[in-house]
Amino acid sequence: MKKSKLLLILLGLCMVVGPYLFYLDYKIRTKFEARRWNLPSRVYSDAFYLFPGQRISPQRLEAKLKRLSYKRISGAVKGVGEYSRNGSELTLFLHNFAYPAEEFIGFPVRLSFGNESLRSIENLGTDENLKTLRLEPELVASIFDEKMEDRTIISLAEIPEELINAAIAIEDERFYSHHGVDPLAILRAFLTDLLHLKLVQGGSTITQQLVKNYFLTSQKSLNRKINEAFMAVLLEARYSKEEILEAYFNEIYFGQKGPVSVAGVEAASYLYFSKGASQLTLAESALLAGLIRSPGKYSPLINLPQAYDRRNFVLKEMLDQEKITEKEYQSARQEEIHPAPPSKKPLGAPHFVDFLRAQLKETYGDILESEGLKIFTTLDAEAQDEAEKVIQIRLEEYEKSRPPVKKMKEEGRSLEGCLVSVQPQTGYIRAYVGGRDYQTSQFDRVSMAHRQPGSAFKPFIYLTALATKNWNWASLISDRSFTIETPEGPWSPQNYDEEEHGEVSLREALEKSYNIATSRLAMEAGLEEVVTIAKKAGIESPLEPYPSIALGAFEVTPLELVHAYTLFPNNGIRSELIPFLSVVTRDGKVLEKKSFKMNRVVSHDLAYLLNSGMKGVVERGTAASARLLGLRGLAAGKTGTTSDYRDSWFVGYTPELLTLTWVGYDDNSPSGLSGASGGLPVWVDFMRNRPSFARDFLATENVFLLEIDRKTGRRFRPGCTEKFEEVFLLGTEPEEKCR
Repeated sequence: MKKSKLLLILLGLCMVVGPYLFYLDYKIRTKFEARRWNLPSRVYSDAFYLFPGQRISPQRLEAKLKRLSYKRISGAVKGVGEYSRNGSELTLFLHNFAYPAEEFIGFPVRLSFGNESLRSIENLGTDENLKTLRLEPELVASIFDEKMEDRTIISLAEIPEELINAAIAIEDERFYSHHGVDPLAILRAFLTDLLHLKLVQGGSTITQQLVKNYFLTSQKSLNRKINEAFMAVLLEARYSKEEILEAYFNEIYFGQKGPVSVAGVEAASYLYFSKGASQLTLAESALLAGLIRSPGKYSPLINLPQAYDRRNFVLKEMLDQEKITEKEYQSARQEEIHPAPPSKKPLGAPHFVDFLRAQLKETYGDILESEGLKIFTTLDAEAQDEAEKVIQIRLEEYEKSRPPVKKMKEEGRSLEGCLVSVQPQTGYIRAYVGGRDYQTSQFDRVSMAHRQPGSAFKPFIYLTALATKNWNWASLISDRSFTIETPEGPWSPQNYDEEEHGEVSLREALEKSYNIATSRLAMEAGLEEVVTIAKKAGIESPLEPYPSIALGAFEVTPLELVHAYTLFPNNGIRSELIPFLSVVTRDGKVLEKKSFKMNRVVSHDLAYLLNSGMKGVVERGTAASARLLGLRGLAAGKTGTTSDYRDSWFVGYTPELLTLTWVGYDDNSPSGLSGASGGLPVWVDFMRNRPSFARDFLATENVFLLEIDRKTGRRFRPGCTEKFEEVFLLGTEPEEKCR
């Protein structure tokens, strides 16, 4: 009778437990066979190139290396990611990096400096002198899902045997002999805890740890522990030890990087040692394995003495279990720990990342947060860093020293600004700052703010006039006030100095930004033609052929204005703006690759003429203070100021770089800042530190220089008022001489 009751009880248990085990098995198979983690996408800057003759100091390069998490050491450079400096020489071991369609393997190089420039680059592995050297891109941002987990998937074959052995030695000595749950380990943990009268040692196997982290939660309950044990046994019954280990090393938690959880050995290796897991030494592997128990307690970034103790304890366990030799043990114990430099915040282009994300979302949707894409952008990391700083510094200075702005600050209102910099020949966006503080305001003033450009729009008036060939820079136009009737009533433009200047040349009218003369010119050249040429240049916001267009009365975004300006330094060709170069899967497959897109708007001849006038703005006109602010070398550009000083612009360029700056208030309040006193100083602060080859804009065979008399615009001869060397397009030069 007792026997039959026992059988019934067992049968009942099987009927209850059996379906539940089947459910757990189904749950394991469904998730584990997919073996999927939501992986963040990585957004990278453009690569940084070094070459002999480049104007760069060891200090500046060292700052770059620190941002790339290279570790400075005092002795000889031996490992990946290390560098040392000795006077004018800098030795470093380059990181490995997976570029689109290319896996770069790092090697040691010696860089020699002299006369504030790089003299030579030597490959220490081959003793070869290199003509150029590429440093890997900087991480700009990671695009996470709501879990905020930083993880990079790697295969078991990529994980060093020393790391595998270290983890098994310290976390699950009997891993290869148990079947998911280790009764001996549980008993040992129980006795140890009992001896110390507190929880000292855990009895969970590696398989149980994987189950807890991958399938369950960290909630401490009997129900979870029972599920964990059942699922561990089922997992081992279905999958090999190698599959379990690979999943474990990609899943396990290794600490925090700010608000982001670092999971998996690859991400952990970069966090703690600035290199991939495959490049870890035995000592580093032991340290990483030791972190699994308590990352916060044993982190070398937080507590180096405890990190040494924990590493040596793991090494001793490996020795006792005969996973390493006595010689390896002693050598690893002597190895000095060189943790990664303190984690720096990403490059700092949050408005750009939002802009980029909005573009990519249309194509890639939610996989931006789950598939571990690599997005290689066109950002120049150094230029972006500089742009962020100059916006902050100048706006703070204005709030302290400019009375109207200072008063607004005292009332609790912050001045705003933006900067966007573009390589005109390619359309690459090199720097992008949408505001002074992303934490305070996520509004992107580069792509979203519609503002009146003011006089920054005037180059399109002069371009239209020059295109008719009825006008040249020496042509005279009246700067005397006038009034015309419009549907909105009488309209009469006024100059900012509230003066009239009589007959002036087109060059003087542009350089001095005379509103009256420019308005006359727009109407004589044709308002419809002005709209047409501005639209062709890249202005997409609504424009109407009204006289006020000459003064920049129609709103545009800074992004479309800088887009339109690309045709000036690019010899009449508009470049489509490119924020990223390629999108690559985590397996290295290129999903998208950008190429240049060019559209000719005006002839090279006309662009050269316009550039000549815009150079004059910097040399003698409204932007002449740029020289006093420290600008060196050739530059061209145009200031922009709107009514009541609501907007302060400067759009300026060299043949290599085009940069727009804007300063103002989001609510359109007056700032008291003109283009020359607000936008221009920000522009100079940024541009004076940018590399330049100091060449002029490319001329054509159809333009030439001719000495004229500035007052009359006629050919110069002795006795005339003021000699000036003016540029002309063939067939448009004056015939008469001055009197």
